[in-house]
Amino acid sequence: MAIPCLCSMAPRGLAPNTRLNNGSMALIVVQNTSRTEFIKHLKRYASVKNQFNFPFVETYTVQEVKLQPRCKSGLDAKENTYLNATSAEGNYPWNIDGDLMEEASEVHVRVHPQLINLYGVNTDDLESSKATCNCM
Repeated sequence: MAIPCLCSMAPRGLAPNTRLNNGSMALIVVQNTSRTEFIKHLKRYASVKNQFNFPFVETYTVQEVKLQPRCKSGLDAKENTYLNATSAEGNYPWNIDGDLMEEASEVHVRVHPQLINLYGVNTDDLESSKATCNCM
């Protein structure tokens, strides 16, 4: 995420330490956990508690990230066949912003700093004034 995404459902935001003006984004990695623990993590976004204070959640500040779908072990020779078969069966490996990607390939996400000009109030000033967002 490149912006905090403040809203009534997530008062601290989905990525509270991000800023529009620093050329970076937050990478939030959740791994090796049960569904119950993952739901506890998601529910924590709705409170003012730290949603990242779980042993299975890691956060990084990055400028770009490349992700590849992980294949099951033992398929090294048939890797491409396995990936194409899963896509053909409708088991797409990527759900990006609600859109299912049909290709089982690498995803490359990169920040493009200063690509557009933004005009308005400084976002840091808004945070110190306790502004609220009614976007949902």
